[in-house]
Amino acid sequence: MNLKRENSSCCQAKIYKFGGKRKQCSQCKKTWTKYAKKRGRKSKRFSKQLLDKVIRQGRKLAHLAERKGSVSQSALSHRLNKAMSKKRRENEYPDGWLILIADALWFNLNDRRWTLYIIAVRSVIGGKAFFLDPLLLPGRESGEGWRETLSSIPPSIENRLLALVSDGFRGLCALARENKWINQRCHFHLIMQFTIQLGDWKQLPDNPYRKRIFAVVCGLLRTIDKEIECTEKLYDLLADKKCPLRYRMIGMEFLRRIDDFRAYLKYPELHLPHTTNCIESFNKIIRDRCKYVRTPKALKLRAVALTRVRTSVTCNHRNFQQN
Repeated sequence: MNLKRENSSCCQAKIYKFGGKRKQCSQCKKTWTKYAKKRGRKSKRFSKQLLDKVIRQGRKLAHLAERKGSVSQSALSHRLNKAMSKKRRENEYPDGWLILIADALWFNLNDRRWTLYIIAVRSVIGGKAFFLDPLLLPGRESGEGWRETLSSIPPSIENRLLALVSDGFRGLCALARENKWINQRCHFHLIMQFTIQLGDWKQLPDNPYRKRIFAVVCGLLRTIDKEIECTEKLYDLLADKKCPLRYRMIGMEFLRRIDDFRAYLKYPELHLPHTTNCIESFNKIIRDRCKYVRTPKALKLRAVALTRVRTSVTCNHRNFQQN
């Protein structure tokens, strides 16, 4: 068996052993180590305590630097960025069938609109909703943006999804129909549309009429008793000349999509939440933690780190009774 001896990379000459850990070129006498190591200062472990204080608790870097004294704010900011980039998702998702809760949050960065797509999954039994990594895309909220976000869901989770809870964005509702998911639209967004138009802060002549429509809508959202009677009554109220145009538009859209608002009554075994308030409350935390960011890269880094530190949020259904 013929063995081919290695030659030096500098002169292609013979190589000799030079001490215990080095080699030498026989022609130019250049030496090098056999066990090359990374040069420079060894990197320290990222600070989990700093990540918890700033991201979870919402404390400011300026206050932490002032208390430490020996470390500047820029140094703490560098350590925080390193900790956020190295933080990995450690939570485990529930077993069995799941429901998906989705919402979007928009930001203006460098005179451009950016949308943060946030998704979480919860067991059909109830309990906590666990976050997946959010996706930051340029532009306004769109169906294509939601398609890209849903495509990032791992197959092991996507194959177990049965229902979607959302604010009623049309592109997202269309994707729910494509995937054959049960679609539950948020009651809070609908009620706010009616409440704003009630005009309690103004002396409107048709205010009692608006309140009658609003009462019928609330009744249809809460129960399935006398559904046909209440639906006909609401249709008559909306068709009347006294009904304001804006109220008529919102009410007719509600009648067209009434099944999407009452999915939690039609499928009680799924224990569907009738609002997206759990995600809305988390959106408020994201706003607070990311109010000083100036670039999309920094925003995405903070948002992803926040969902990895605060891995879940309580998401109970309507009939949940605490012990």
